[in-house]
Amino acid sequence: MRHFFRRLVGRLGPAFRSDTAFLEGAYREILGREADQDGLNYYGALLREGASRTAVLMSLVRSEEFTSRLAKAPPELTSVRALRPDRYRQAVDRTNGQSVTVFDAAGSSDFDWLEAAILENGYYEQPGVWNFGVDVDKRVMAEIVATFGPQRALELGCAAGAVLECLHALGVDAEGIEISAMAVARAPVGVRPCIHRGDLLSLDLPTDYDVVFGLDVFEHLNPNRLDAYLERLARITRASGYLFCNVPSFGADPVFGTVFPFYLAGWEREAAAGTHFSTLHVDDLGYPLHGHLVWADTSWWARRFEAQGFRREVEIERALHAKYDDYMDKRSRARKAYYVFSKEADPERNRAVIERVRTEPSRALA
Repeated sequence: MRHFFRRLVGRLGPAFRSDTAFLEGAYREILGREADQDGLNYYGALLREGASRTAVLMSLVRSEEFTSRLAKAPPELTSVRALRPDRYRQAVDRTNGQSVTVFDAAGSSDFDWLEAAILENGYYEQPGVWNFGVDVDKRVMAEIVATFGPQRALELGCAAGAVLECLHALGVDAEGIEISAMAVARAPVGVRPCIHRGDLLSLDLPTDYDVVFGLDVFEHLNPNRLDAYLERLARITRASGYLFCNVPSFGADPVFGTVFPFYLAGWEREAAAGTHFSTLHVDDLGYPLHGHLVWADTSWWARRFEAQGFRREVEIERALHAKYDDYMDKRSRARKAYYVFSKEADPERNRAVIERVRTEPSRALA
């Protein structure tokens, strides 16, 4: 490992003048993939604050993703583009003028086909899909969930339970749901018993959660069944409970502004028509970027939750943005696209939550 690291420093040290080029090269050399935007934002901020490039390389080499990659490389993903050539084409990203590959879904069956391709080919078992470890981001998310004062919380798509681990440290009784056996196997021993492995629609769950939440998970669901998932979450959430979610929502939102612009032609038209997008940005193999099956504007997302009896609590959201936006702007702007919904809103409880947000200092950011 020492010789590997020396060669790595030699290859990456003087060769790249810009931090972005350096980080992109480091991800390719160490993790064998292109850098994700969260990683570029995070490590770019560290470099700007004075961290050395060697320290960044050490962090990547010590990461769980790299050690897992050394231990066992999963089979390469099968390309699915050749299976449906009529559905794939090139389009222009209007934010930078670059050509991108897209999938045009002609109907609901195409989303079923994409979902099957993702699951059957082991897309979610690939390196870089999961972030297993506890970091500042996980602590911040757990702190936000804890602000609602839950007696019992449930996370949809908890992966290896990093946020659950943080919630337990804050004294919150938290459970999770996860479909990936690989992710559950990586959960800490103390967290693993708190994870329900399976699909939300088929699991036997309690009905007394006062906070349910999903972080970057709802967009992975098949849009043909999204309403069924939200209806189930509504049934297992107690009256006056909350639902918190972070979702890549496109277009201008009245609370968090524009985090994701309409960068492909046709998206504004579908947003105005009240539908999710039929054109999906995909990778070179034909899979939707990051496995996202739902691409939609912010109004569409809000309506989906509201249709199941949830009410958006914009004042709580504004209080949270005032407290955490500086961090999110530096760590990942994508985190700013989140919603707080209540079930049978309790004005007194809402006021108590807002007061806690405004008065309690953030230990996660300290």
